[in-house]
Amino acid sequence: MKEKIAVLGPEGTFTEMAARRLFKDAHLVYMDDVEDVFKYVDSGRGMGVVAIENSLEGSVVKNLEALMEHDVKICKEVTLDINLCLMKKKETKKIETILSHQHALAQCKKYLKKKYPKASLQSSDSTAAAMKEASRIKDSAAIGPKEAARKYNLEIIRENIEDDKSQTRFIAIAKKECWGKKTSIIFAVKDEPGALYSVLKVFSDNKVNLTKIESRPSRKKLGEYVFYVDFENNSLIRREFETIMLKIKERTTLLKNLGSY
Repeated sequence: MKEKIAVLGPEGTFTEMAARRLFKDAHLVYMDDVEDVFKYVDSGRGMGVVAIENSLEGSVVKNLEALMEHDVKICKEVTLDINLCLMKKKETKKIETILSHQHALAQCKKYLKKKYPKASLQSSDSTAAAMKEASRIKDSAAIGPKEAARKYNLEIIRENIEDDKSQTRFIAIAKKECWGKKTSIIFAVKDEPGALYSVLKVFSDNKVNLTKIESRPSRKKLGEYVFYVDFENNSLIRREFETIMLKIKERTTLLKNLGSY
């Protein structure tokens, strides 16, 4: 039986492209909202793929927070080059509205301001949702991947309209725990001098390389933060890894292992 993988729909999203790269023969289940992807995985019905970080726009905050809230584990990752195209229906003569995901609109800000200064920019749940809407809304265009233009019967006006080249990192999430070369964790520390340093020193003392550290509001109290950290554990055996995690736990008020992959 083919693995079921939940992705943000409709068909033609960058997330779908990432899922097909990660899982060659999987059966994709399209969700209306990314939160539904997390709920699908959390319920044990299958796996999921979501975007987690863009090289220009930074972390996808909603998905970071969902990792905190749901009982799921990261098990794989893939990075895609993001090439954006402007497209419209063949019969469209003027463009008054341009639709896309908010990150895609932001990545094409300079181009849109120069070429379509009077057009109304409208955010959609995904690039594919924008293309689907543009196929039926009068005097509109959409920004999305070239590969999906034919799917929505749209013609490409111009390719590669992003202001700067960018990449997006996607993660596969599952109910089961995996083991790999990288680990992601979330932790919180006491509100006292040296609290964060004491955690980072654990990594330094064990010669563990951090590949990302980001703070986000805890959403519980003003001035209280949680830290999202990615680190390499390819040089560690499982026992060493568990010892490091125990030392971190002793120095934090909250620790959640998001998965090794």
